[in-house]
Amino acid sequence: MPAKNDSKVVGSSGKKGGTAKWAVLGGLFLAVVIAVQGGWAGLGWAMIKSAVFPGDEGLLAYIPEDAGGVLIVDPHQIEPKALGSETGAVRQWITRTREDMKKATGVDLFLDVDKLAIAPATTVVRGRFDESGLAKRLTEMSYKPAEYKGKKYMVRAGADAVCVVDSSLVIYGDSSSIEAALEAKATGKSLEKKEGFVDRLKAVGFNHPVLATLQLGENRPSVRDILTGSTGPKAVTIGLTTLAGLDMDVAIESQSPASAEELRKLLDEKRQSADVLKPFVSGAGTEVVLAALKKAELKAVESQVIGHVHLTPEELDTVLKSVGSLAPFGAMYKDLRLFQLLVPNLL
Repeated sequence: MPAKNDSKVVGSSGKKGGTAKWAVLGGLFLAVVIAVQGGWAGLGWAMIKSAVFPGDEGLLAYIPEDAGGVLIVDPHQIEPKALGSETGAVRQWITRTREDMKKATGVDLFLDVDKLAIAPATTVVRGRFDESGLAKRLTEMSYKPAEYKGKKYMVRAGADAVCVVDSSLVIYGDSSSIEAALEAKATGKSLEKKEGFVDRLKAVGFNHPVLATLQLGENRPSVRDILTGSTGPKAVTIGLTTLAGLDMDVAIESQSPASAEELRKLLDEKRQSADVLKPFVSGAGTEVVLAALKKAELKAVESQVIGHVHLTPEELDTVLKSVGSLAPFGAMYKDLRLFQLLVPNLL
């Protein structure tokens, strides 16, 4: 009799255990469904991809080769604290813009946008987009359908245009820049294929949340340049990271190893004097920046001058307090800080 009772107890326990397992699996399935429907699954994968594989040269395939430069922004690598407190003006502006954009277009700047490549006339955005839903919203905002070589896009006369290439890519600009972007992709005459362009970005590193490169001269010097020795820098590439104060990596590309060494010597001489900083910062900020420049790494590597500058959070605060509201550096830095998370509103 006791054995019989023991058998019933064991059987009852096993049944409860099986029910519990199914409940757990059901809960996990429901959580996955909610995550997918809410966009969190895509966001999670995008953040992992951003950390492990930060490069995305494919965005450059839609930027024409004659663009003078590009700014690449990766919101998933940005430390929100770098933009101030949650109650600060910048963070509140971000929240309001996100809400307004989602209400108007259905695009959530936090969940849907992963990376941007911004050129003077074109912005290419990687993320997750509902083409039909976005087209419907834009139609309600007086955008009209247009077409270029079989590819449809939406344009608002006298304003701007949006082209959803597929569910993961959007091009923003005006009608002419949209068509130029599609043409660049179709013909291969883009920044992705331009000689040395991607290499410049890789030299500094796609792991920076803000990465920019600007071409200053032709890739190849003229005969006159060679004979006169007036072969200046070809391009400058800058990467910024704000995880611990400010880290700036710079690569200045010259025409030859000899000209790179000449440029390094010139920069080394200039950074010893505080006079070059007077138009930008004053007081304690000058001393902080000058000290950082003197400690900065600066070396010539083949045809490039490579530099690295670091400011601690305390040093960065000191510099910002010393920057006048009308100073060029102040305006540039404030714009850069805003670009880090606010640029997605270009959608």
